[in-house]
Amino acid sequence: MELPPIKYLVLTHHHCDHSFGMSQWNLVSIANYKTKEYLKTYQEITYDDEALELAKHKGILNDFFVTSIKNEIEDRNNFQPLTTELSFDGEMTIDLGGITCELRHITSPHTDDSTIIYIPEEKTMFLGDSLYGKRSDGFNSFDDEIIFPMMDLIKEYEVEHFISSYEPAFGNNDFVSFDEHLRLGFSIADNCSSLEAGLIEYENRFDKEAPNDLVFFMKSFGLR
Repeated sequence: MELPPIKYLVLTHHHCDHSFGMSQWNLVSIANYKTKEYLKTYQEITYDDEALELAKHKGILNDFFVTSIKNEIEDRNNFQPLTTELSFDGEMTIDLGGITCELRHITSPHTDDSTIIYIPEEKTMFLGDSLYGKRSDGFNSFDDEIIFPMMDLIKEYEVEHFISSYEPAFGNNDFVSFDEHLRLGFSIADNCSSLEAGLIEYENRFDKEAPNDLVFFMKSFGLR
């Protein structure tokens, strides 16, 4: 199958592991306006050790990103991250001729500048890191007031194929299962004071031990 040349590069969010590679692509780059604002903040940093520690103190970069930058960018004195050429507010549609890309800025539990990309002709959605949470005290953390409205929004689309950043592509049945387990994990966490109590609650309800994903969700909603 012969594919046409790539023209556009769409960022799903600003985090440096998703944006610092833009200089390697000679493409028209696109992001939502919030992502573009964050990228401007990255451009204001000098990337010597002292500046990186200051950026970490200000919450611009976390420990993982600071360590990665130090290990992976050899010439930090001359490093200058790029910002995108185009930005959009809310939604943007790109007509590629027979294929349409619908971009939508959403607030996800991972970051407030997430962009999802929907291809209606293929019933395919690119999620980026939207399904992931934030790190809190070494644990994944979900905010129920953010993740459930996001899940409801995604369910408005007719999707057969989901593509997330770090997992193989998965189908709608998998997404529905993820959503059901996520909500079950929250309901248990919301009614229990500890992880031990949550595990007992699950076993009492279903007469079996909680699977690993349920334990993960309970922890993500605060049980320890």
